[in-house]
Amino acid sequence: MLLTSGGLRPGPVLDALVALLGKPIAEARIAVVVDAILPFPGDKSMLLRHLEQNRSLGWAEFDVLSLFSAPRSVIESRLRSADVVFGYGGSNHWLAHAWRTTGFAPLLRELLDEKVYVGHSAGSMIFSTRHAEAVDAFDDHEEVAMLQLTEVAAAAPLLDWVVLCHLGADFMPEDAERWAAAGTAALGAPVWFLDDESALLVRDPAEVPEVVSGGRWIRYDATGAVVDSR
Repeated sequence: MLLTSGGLRPGPVLDALVALLGKPIAEARIAVVVDAILPFPGDKSMLLRHLEQNRSLGWAEFDVLSLFSAPRSVIESRLRSADVVFGYGGSNHWLAHAWRTTGFAPLLRELLDEKVYVGHSAGSMIFSTRHAEAVDAFDDHEEVAMLQLTEVAAAAPLLDWVVLCHLGADFMPEDAERWAAAGTAALGAPVWFLDDESALLVRDPAEVPEVVSGGRWIRYDATGAVVDSR
């Protein structure tokens, strides 16, 4: 898995993807799962820009799908035919819900052993065993209520740490690092806080991930103390 904050951008993150693929992007197929953004009302220009930026990388095939959009056999065929499964951003809670309620969560776990999974923001945040606890720790109750979710859980609970995204972004609060540290302490589990030029490369969920970055990132231990950063 390549868990990014800002998606695929030229530089270390894109280079890491090409290395994982073992072949040029021009010879690879990607399936972009957009469910995470679909519940939110309003303008979707950013989604379209991001899709075009991703498409312009020159894929052999660029598919876009919702897990709810077609019969199970059709969705499964499209996911299995891709070299890269890309989880687009939005709500990590809704994206995890989509994988679970469609019955595709076991398929996702299988695909992780066969494909390259790339997460973009929320798409990177659906694998933590502490997914439900993070709602309390980082006060995500308003989003969960808006989505009318009665259960919150990971799509594939593989990681014993949590990813936070968009460190240093204009829309983040000025005290975002303090907020992240406090939330980490409340959670009682390690947290990685990534900027949009950074990603975590996960080859084995039991091992510490490899940082791929041309920007900034912070690693907090379970007490909220900074143990590593750039």
